[in-house]
Amino acid sequence: MRAFITYVHPLLEYCSPVWSPSSKTLTDQLESVQWRFTKRLPGLQSITYDERCACLKIDRLELRRLYADLILCYEINHGLRVLPSEKFFTITANRVTRGYSFKMFRPESRVNCRQHFFVVCVVKVWNNLPVDVVCANSVSVFVHKLKSVDFS
Repeated sequence: MRAFITYVHPLLEYCSPVWSPSSKTLTDQLESVQWRFTKRLPGLQSITYDERCACLKIDRLELRRLYADLILCYEINHGLRVLPSEKFFTITANRVTRGYSFKMFRPESRVNCRQHFFVVCVVKVWNNLPVDVVCANSVSVFVHKLKSVDFS
């Protein structure tokens, strides 16, 4: 059973910064896939969705998509992706910003399709991350520290 759950997760998360839903309705519809699946597992029918996720040691899909977006931002900011950061966001060059020097600002866009781009959703969260998380030495350290941040 655990192997099947591990197999289904990547399918629901694949390239999430590209296709992640932008409205609450679409987010809830996508979350309902995991909700329905976990509800059908033996012994988990009578407990809440959050309790089922805790029993299975999985996060909500919305949180996992946020992790994927933040990891992509980290990789772009630290030059680990062959993507120019200025195409996605502006990083402050000012070293006296409150917190750290990787503060991001969303570029203004007249194109409607960029209003739901992953950067729009992630900039506020990124700028509120603790300094030690954003300034991590590697992606694995970043992910480990990111898991300890409370997003509620």
